[in-house]
Amino acid sequence: MARSRNIKPGFFTNEDLVELNFGTRLLFAGLWTLADREGRLEDRPKKIKIGVFPADNVDVDAMLQELHEAKFVVRYEVDGSRYVQIANWSKHQNPHHTEKASEIPGIEGAVTVKDGDKAGGNPADSLIPDSLSSDSLKPADKPATTAKPSRPSAGLKTLKTYLAECEEQGVKPVPDDHAIRTFMAKAGICDEMQQLAWMRFREEHTTGTRKDKRQKDWPATFANSVKDRWYRLWFIQANGPAQWTTEGLQAKRVADAANEDQQEAA
Repeated sequence: MARSRNIKPGFFTNEDLVELNFGTRLLFAGLWTLADREGRLEDRPKKIKIGVFPADNVDVDAMLQELHEAKFVVRYEVDGSRYVQIANWSKHQNPHHTEKASEIPGIEGAVTVKDGDKAGGNPADSLIPDSLSSDSLKPADKPATTAKPSRPSAGLKTLKTYLAECEEQGVKPVPDDHAIRTFMAKAGICDEMQQLAWMRFREEHTTGTRKDKRQKDWPATFANSVKDRWYRLWFIQANGPAQWTTEGLQAKRVADAANEDQQEAA
């Protein structure tokens, strides 16, 4: 059920948000009307599309991922169900005390319900002074980035352009000292899984549905794809290394067959 929410002028001038494409910015505003009082909603792109873009042919899943990568929302999974949490929700919105409590588990797996506004505070339809200012909308935990001379130049670019720059400068697309490599090692994600994850990521962003996607930090985007298991290639056990999923085994067999064909043709 859609809900009325507050949007301040700063929404339209936020420096991080304006770097995203028009449809993604519109989706972000639309998510606010679909989210519950805790800023959560089910991560169901088709359902969200009906609520925000009923007459448009758009890729809501890709736009949700863009918002996730930019840290405006967090896509997460609890007990096999996927959800979206809008970042800094309490800074931007003050839901009416009669609004139904959230039934969606929080990021840590526990349902947290904000107490109703029974003892004063801003009325639900008031405009919070710093809500949606350029600074308040900006994710608080977004780290500052500094360009390294040995890496390709900063700025929005496609993965194809980024890979060409890496090849020209003789550097790896994902540096050896990048934190995601340590993460994968500690998570027990084997080299073959890592290679297949990169292959799927590269194909999707150079020849697939996201080939026109532009990012400032492609290693970070790849890191997100690993941590959030975009391609569902493996699952993590309580003990021991990561194991292949059915989808992962299928992708592995396809990749192995392609390698065999290349070797026979050589």
